[in-house]
Amino acid sequence: MQVNLQTANINNNSYRPAQQPAFTGAPRIHSKLFDPVKKQYDNLAEGIARNYYEKFYRSKFAKKFIDKTKNVKNMTTHMSAIGATLISGMYTVRTLQNDKLDPEKRKTLALNDVMTWAISTAGSYFLDNKLGDWCNKVTTRFVANYVATKPEAKNIELLGDWDPKKIYKIIEDAPQIAYDKITEMKSKLSPEEFSKWLGKARINEDDLTDISDQLLYKKYLKQKKALSKNPEKLKEWIKNAGTSEEILTKISKSVTKNVLDLNLDFLRDKRLTTLIDGIGVLKSLFVFGMVYRYIVPVLVMKPANKIGAYLHQKNAEKEQAANKAA
Repeated sequence: MQVNLQTANINNNSYRPAQQPAFTGAPRIHSKLFDPVKKQYDNLAEGIARNYYEKFYRSKFAKKFIDKTKNVKNMTTHMSAIGATLISGMYTVRTLQNDKLDPEKRKTLALNDVMTWAISTAGSYFLDNKLGDWCNKVTTRFVANYVATKPEAKNIELLGDWDPKKIYKIIEDAPQIAYDKITEMKSKLSPEEFSKWLGKARINEDDLTDISDQLLYKKYLKQKKALSKNPEKLKEWIKNAGTSEEILTKISKSVTKNVLDLNLDFLRDKRLTTLIDGIGVLKSLFVFGMVYRYIVPVLVMKPANKIGAYLHQKNAEKEQAANKAA
């Protein structure tokens, strides 16, 4: 059974925005950021891809899990938050049930736990989201460097010998290049030869429909911009194109928009899939680890102690007032 790389990315591949981005500039190909650990990281990623990812994605469990979670965005982030919630909840309950602590001290510590969890969770999601653009740029530079040093990852059979320095351009042009190449080879090769060529190009004939959908969506975006002041004509164009707004919205979620999509849709390099996924996972784990373990606990401790002391004083005043009244 062939591994379907389009479903391989558990984290976020099936949740794509409806707009086609503008591709400008060129990434810096050779970066010193990864040089010190590049060889070790490559070897580790290759081992994981060969011994774990491939076997995992072929399993029945993986197929069911991917089907159930394919529309969940940022799975690593959510799983980190769930794990932190369970741990924080356990500490809070144990603190409140600890008879060896003074009742007011228990409340203060429990309040500290709850505030740390709430602020850490909100802060982690916020910071993880804010670092998304930065992480995408780092990933783009990494992929450009990767294909520059490993030309076999370019999928030259399908996309031609494209320049890694122009990776933004190939992201934008890949659907059209692939569509033209597939239709050309299909017309001039026998069915048997065409089938062999598809294997070399790491693509399936069924993918031609998805690619043509992407091209239709690009045409729709141009028409939408041109007819922004005439929605009725836009609706007429959609009808004449044999589609609908609902279908176009569905297509928008699978448009090739970044290096992750480029790899999953056209390059289909399993090792590169592992590396790209690893960068995103590492970013999320680093953010959650730093926020939960170091940043927020230090910031929350003093406010939580002050709030606890304030509540303790208020309770003491109420008890004194009640005693005097008695």
